[in-house]
Amino acid sequence: MKRWSALILTLLVACAPAPTGRAPVSASPAPALPFQADFSDAGVTWVAGGKAYVARAPNLRPLLSPLPTPAVAAAWVGNVAWGALPGPGIIVTLDGPPETRVVGRVIRLSRQRLYLQDGSVLTYTGTPAGSVPGTPDMVLTGGDGEDYALVGGELYRPGQPPTRLTPARLPAGSGFLYRLPGRGAAVAERPSVQTDQGLYQLSGRALERLGSGGEVIASLPHGPGLIGEVGGRLVTLSAEGQLRVFTPDLREVRP
Repeated sequence: MKRWSALILTLLVACAPAPTGRAPVSASPAPALPFQADFSDAGVTWVAGGKAYVARAPNLRPLLSPLPTPAVAAAWVGNVAWGALPGPGIIVTLDGPPETRVVGRVIRLSRQRLYLQDGSVLTYTGTPAGSVPGTPDMVLTGGDGEDYALVGGELYRPGQPPTRLTPARLPAGSGFLYRLPGRGAAVAERPSVQTDQGLYQLSGRALERLGSGGEVIASLPHGPGLIGEVGGRLVTLSAEGQLRVFTPDLREVRP
């Protein structure tokens, strides 16, 4: 925790308000902290309730990252797990060698871009990289290496100006982005993952494998959560931090 002490003190001194003599104003209720994850061959990194975790392959043992303030997003950049802490306006590595970058109020992370609350987009070195039209609900780096952002129920590619793609036609704040291997990204109503073996989703009551027409061809009981692929296997994650691993034919196995 020593690595955070000087940073926290500096931020507190810099941001301390001057006395005004006014009565304190009641703050608006804070928005719910997100449950978000990124799955890769390196493992799973995620945020839930302001806390950030890393579970590295192959064992997938969750480790809590000791952070000074709540985290709202996590993503893999190669084998490095990064987290976004909008309070102090920084991104940090979540395990391994510590690194901190002051970048502003980042609220979403992809594997190659940082997304600020006002829609601005940066690279991980802090270089401007275009924008999206508002606060993104979800972002990811697609299977084609391009970034995609879901904003107000519509799909965009960030840029200057941003490119509006085929409308997702989902209510604002809903929908899930998932990667299309080698092609880009798509939007679904439920947490989904596309692998070489097919499309899988979590319905809230079951883990389902879908056919080419979107029909369910196999399923097993499973609670709500998020889903991804790690090392050729399906991995699911609950908001409570439970990780489960499945083969493509939905047989559960140990990590």
